[in-house]
Amino acid sequence: MKTLPRSRLLSLLHHHGLLPALLGSAVAVVLLHLRLEWSGRTSFVFLVWNLFLAWVPYGLALGAGVVHARGRGRWWNLLPLGGAWLLAFPNAPYLLTDFIHLKPRPGVPMWFDAALLASFAATGWLLGLLSLEVWKRLLEERWGRAVAWGGVLAASVLCGYGIYLGRFERWNSWNVVNRPRSLLETVVDHVREPLAYEWLVGTTAVFAGLVLLSYLMFESLRQRRERAGA
Repeated sequence: MKTLPRSRLLSLLHHHGLLPALLGSAVAVVLLHLRLEWSGRTSFVFLVWNLFLAWVPYGLALGAGVVHARGRGRWWNLLPLGGAWLLAFPNAPYLLTDFIHLKPRPGVPMWFDAALLASFAATGWLLGLLSLEVWKRLLEERWGRAVAWGGVLAASVLCGYGIYLGRFERWNSWNVVNRPRSLLETVVDHVREPLAYEWLVGTTAVFAGLVLLSYLMFESLRQRRERAGA
Protein backbone atom coordinates (compact mmCIF):
# COMPACT_ATOMS: atom_id res chain seq x y z
CA MET A 1 0.00 0.00 0.00
CA LYS A 2 1.41 3.34 -1.02
CA THR A 3 1.70 5.81 1.86
CA LEU A 4 1.93 9.56 1.76
CA PRO A 5 5.17 10.94 3.26
CA ARG A 6 4.60 13.00 6.38
CA SER A 7 6.24 16.07 4.85
CA ARG A 8 4.00 15.86 1.82
CA LEU A 9 0.92 15.36 3.99
CA LEU A 10 1.79 18.41 6.09
CA SER A 11 2.40 20.41 2.91
CA LEU A 12 -0.98 19.32 1.56
CA LEU A 13 -2.77 20.36 4.77
CA HIS A 14 -0.92 23.70 4.86
CA HIS A 15 -1.72 24.39 1.23
CA HIS A 16 -5.42 23.83 1.85
CA GLY A 17 -5.66 26.21 4.79
CA LEU A 18 -5.73 23.93 7.82
CA LEU A 19 -4.03 26.48 10.10
CA PRO A 20 -6.41 29.39 9.34
CA ALA A 21 -9.37 27.04 9.74
CA LEU A 22 -8.12 25.87 13.13
CA LEU A 23 -7.33 29.43 14.24
CA GLY A 24 -10.76 30.72 13.21
CA SER A 25 -12.46 27.85 15.01
CA ALA A 26 -10.41 28.44 18.16
CA VAL A 27 -11.28 32.16 18.22
CA ALA A 28 -14.97 31.39 17.74
CA VAL A 29 -15.03 28.79 20.52
CA VAL A 30 -13.11 31.07 22.90
CA LEU A 31 -15.61 33.88 22.29
CA LEU A 32 -18.45 31.47 22.98
CA HIS A 33 -16.77 30.32 26.19
CA LEU A 34 -16.39 33.95 27.31
CA ARG A 35 -20.06 34.54 26.61
CA LEU A 36 -21.12 31.50 28.60
CA GLU A 37 -18.98 32.61 31.54
CA TRP A 38 -20.18 36.19 31.21
CA SER A 39 -23.91 35.49 30.99
CA GLY A 40 -24.25 32.23 32.89
CA ARG A 41 -26.68 31.12 30.18
CA THR A 42 -26.40 28.44 27.49
CA SER A 43 -27.44 30.69 24.61
CA PHE A 44 -25.60 29.98 21.34
CA VAL A 45 -24.19 26.62 22.45
CA PHE A 46 -25.72 25.20 19.25
CA LEU A 47 -23.04 27.09 17.33
CA VAL A 48 -20.47 24.47 18.31
CA TRP A 49 -22.52 21.76 16.61
CA ASN A 50 -23.03 23.92 13.53
CA LEU A 51 -19.29 24.59 13.39
CA PHE A 52 -18.59 20.86 13.61
CA LEU A 53 -20.95 20.31 10.67
CA ALA A 54 -19.05 23.02 8.76
CA TRP A 55 -15.84 21.03 9.28
CA VAL A 56 -17.37 17.93 7.69
CA PRO A 57 -17.17 19.08 4.04
CA TYR A 58 -13.65 20.40 4.65
CA GLY A 59 -12.60 17.06 6.12
CA LEU A 60 -14.14 15.18 3.20
CA ALA A 61 -12.34 17.43 0.73
CA LEU A 62 -9.02 16.91 2.50
CA GLY A 63 -9.66 13.19 2.47
CA ALA A 64 -10.21 13.31 -1.28
CA GLY A 65 -6.99 15.27 -1.69
CA VAL A 66 -5.03 12.75 0.36
CA VAL A 67 -6.49 9.80 -1.57
CA HIS A 68 -5.61 11.50 -4.83
CA ALA A 69 -2.09 12.39 -3.64
CA ARG A 70 -1.43 8.81 -2.57
CA GLY A 71 -1.87 7.71 -6.16
CA ARG A 72 -5.21 6.05 -5.63
CA GLY A 73 -7.11 8.91 -7.22
CA ARG A 74 -9.08 6.87 -9.71
CA TRP A 75 -12.17 8.96 -10.13
CA TRP A 76 -14.63 6.24 -9.29
CA ASN A 77 -12.87 5.91 -5.93
CA LEU A 78 -13.44 9.61 -5.26
CA LEU A 79 -17.14 9.55 -6.18
CA PRO A 80 -18.39 8.51 -2.70
CA LEU A 81 -16.34 11.29 -1.11
CA GLY A 82 -17.59 13.74 -3.73
CA GLY A 83 -21.22 12.80 -3.15
CA ALA A 84 -20.86 13.05 0.62
CA TRP A 85 -19.09 16.40 0.25
CA LEU A 86 -21.84 17.80 -1.96
CA LEU A 87 -24.46 16.85 0.64
CA ALA A 88 -22.43 18.36 3.49
CA PHE A 89 -21.15 21.47 1.67
CA PRO A 90 -24.15 23.73 2.57
CA ASN A 91 -23.39 23.17 6.27
CA ALA A 92 -20.39 25.51 6.02
CA PRO A 93 -21.99 28.69 4.60
CA TYR A 94 -25.15 27.87 6.57
CA LEU A 95 -23.54 29.40 9.67
CA LEU A 96 -24.18 32.83 8.16
CA THR A 97 -27.91 32.29 8.61
CA ASP A 98 -27.45 31.97 12.36
CA PHE A 99 -27.57 35.76 12.46
CA ILE A 100 -31.35 35.33 12.70
CA HIS A 101 -30.70 34.57 16.38
CA LEU A 102 -29.18 38.03 16.97
CA LYS A 103 -31.37 40.03 19.34
CA PRO A 104 -30.99 41.85 22.65
CA ARG A 105 -30.40 39.37 25.47
CA PRO A 106 -29.92 40.05 29.18
CA GLY A 107 -26.41 40.20 30.57
CA VAL A 108 -24.44 40.52 27.32
CA PRO A 109 -24.33 43.50 24.92
CA MET A 110 -25.63 42.82 21.44
CA TRP A 111 -22.36 43.96 19.83
CA PHE A 112 -20.59 41.02 21.52
CA ASP A 113 -23.17 38.57 20.22
CA ALA A 114 -22.75 40.08 16.75
CA ALA A 115 -18.99 39.51 16.97
CA LEU A 116 -19.57 35.96 18.23
CA LEU A 117 -21.92 35.08 15.37
CA ALA A 118 -19.57 36.74 12.87
CA SER A 119 -16.63 34.64 14.08
CA PHE A 120 -18.57 31.41 13.58
CA ALA A 121 -20.02 32.55 10.25
CA ALA A 122 -16.63 33.65 8.89
CA THR A 123 -14.99 30.38 9.93
CA GLY A 124 -17.78 28.34 8.38
CA TRP A 125 -17.60 30.32 5.16
CA LEU A 126 -13.83 29.86 5.04
CA LEU A 127 -14.19 26.11 5.54
CA GLY A 128 -16.65 26.01 2.66
CA LEU A 129 -14.37 27.93 0.31
CA LEU A 130 -11.36 25.81 1.24
CA SER A 131 -13.26 22.61 0.57
CA LEU A 132 -14.59 23.95 -2.73
CA GLU A 133 -11.04 24.84 -3.75
CA VAL A 134 -9.90 21.24 -3.27
CA TRP A 135 -12.59 19.86 -5.55
CA LYS A 136 -12.11 22.60 -8.12
CA ARG A 137 -8.44 21.71 -8.41
CA LEU A 138 -9.18 18.01 -8.72
CA LEU A 139 -11.72 18.67 -11.47
CA GLU A 140 -9.37 21.04 -13.27
CA GLU A 141 -6.53 18.54 -13.15
CA ARG A 142 -8.70 15.79 -14.63
CA TRP A 143 -11.07 17.57 -17.04
CA GLY A 144 -9.77 21.11 -17.48
CA ARG A 145 -10.60 24.63 -16.40
CA ALA A 146 -14.03 24.92 -18.03
CA VAL A 147 -15.38 21.78 -16.37
CA ALA A 148 -13.88 22.82 -13.04
CA TRP A 149 -15.62 26.19 -13.10
CA GLY A 150 -18.83 24.48 -14.18
CA GLY A 151 -18.49 22.33 -11.07
CA VAL A 152 -18.01 25.44 -8.93
CA LEU A 153 -21.15 26.99 -10.39
CA ALA A 154 -23.20 23.82 -9.89
CA ALA A 155 -21.93 23.40 -6.33
CA SER A 156 -22.80 27.04 -5.55
CA VAL A 157 -26.38 26.63 -6.78
CA LEU A 158 -26.87 23.36 -4.91
CA CYS A 159 -25.37 24.98 -1.83
CA GLY A 160 -27.87 27.83 -2.02
CA TYR A 161 -30.69 25.32 -2.33
CA GLY A 162 -29.30 23.25 0.54
CA ILE A 163 -29.26 26.35 2.77
CA TYR A 164 -32.91 26.93 1.92
CA LEU A 165 -33.72 23.31 2.79
CA GLY A 166 -31.92 23.64 6.10
CA ARG A 167 -33.11 27.04 7.24
CA PHE A 168 -36.71 27.08 6.02
CA GLU A 169 -37.66 23.41 5.54
CA ARG A 170 -35.49 22.21 8.46
CA TRP A 171 -33.93 19.30 6.57
CA ASN A 172 -30.48 18.00 7.51
CA SER A 173 -27.74 16.35 5.46
CA TRP A 174 -28.26 13.00 7.19
CA ASN A 175 -31.93 12.93 6.15
CA VAL A 176 -30.64 11.55 2.85
CA VAL A 177 -29.98 8.36 4.82
CA ASN A 178 -32.79 8.21 7.37
CA ARG A 179 -35.60 9.92 5.41
CA PRO A 180 -34.66 9.62 1.74
CA ARG A 181 -38.16 9.20 0.35
CA SER A 182 -39.64 12.22 2.14
CA LEU A 183 -36.67 14.36 1.16
CA LEU A 184 -36.91 13.28 -2.47
CA GLU A 185 -40.62 14.10 -2.54
CA THR A 186 -39.85 17.56 -1.16
CA VAL A 187 -37.17 18.20 -3.79
CA VAL A 188 -39.49 17.03 -6.59
CA ASP A 189 -42.21 19.39 -5.36
CA HIS A 190 -39.72 22.27 -5.34
CA VAL A 191 -38.60 21.51 -8.89
CA ARG A 192 -42.18 21.26 -10.14
CA GLU A 193 -43.46 24.44 -8.51
CA PRO A 194 -40.56 26.56 -7.28
CA LEU A 195 -42.63 29.76 -7.13
CA ALA A 196 -45.15 28.12 -4.80
CA TYR A 197 -42.55 28.32 -2.00
CA GLU A 198 -42.06 31.87 -0.79
CA TRP A 199 -38.33 31.92 -0.10
CA LEU A 200 -37.10 29.09 -2.31
CA VAL A 201 -35.94 30.98 -5.37
CA GLY A 202 -34.68 34.04 -3.52
CA THR A 203 -32.70 32.14 -0.88
CA THR A 204 -31.18 29.79 -3.44
CA ALA A 205 -30.21 32.64 -5.78
CA VAL A 206 -28.78 34.92 -3.09
CA PHE A 207 -26.64 32.30 -1.38
CA ALA A 208 -25.55 30.74 -4.67
CA GLY A 209 -24.43 34.19 -5.79
CA LEU A 210 -22.63 34.89 -2.52
CA VAL A 211 -20.79 31.57 -2.59
CA LEU A 212 -19.78 32.04 -6.22
CA LEU A 213 -18.71 35.67 -5.77
CA SER A 214 -16.70 34.94 -2.62
CA TYR A 215 -15.02 31.99 -4.32
CA LEU A 216 -14.07 34.18 -7.30
CA MET A 217 -12.44 36.61 -4.87
CA PHE A 218 -10.79 33.74 -3.00
CA GLU A 219 -9.42 32.29 -6.24
CA SER A 220 -8.17 35.69 -7.40
CA LEU A 221 -6.26 36.24 -4.15
CA ARG A 222 -4.79 32.74 -4.30
CA GLN A 223 -3.56 33.21 -7.85
CA ARG A 224 -2.03 36.57 -6.97
CA ARG A 225 -0.21 35.01 -4.02
CA GLU A 226 1.10 32.17 -6.20
CA ARG A 227 2.34 34.62 -8.83
CA ALA A 228 4.08 36.68 -6.16
CA GLY A 229 5.79 33.57 -4.82
CA ALA A 230 6.86 32.32 -8.27
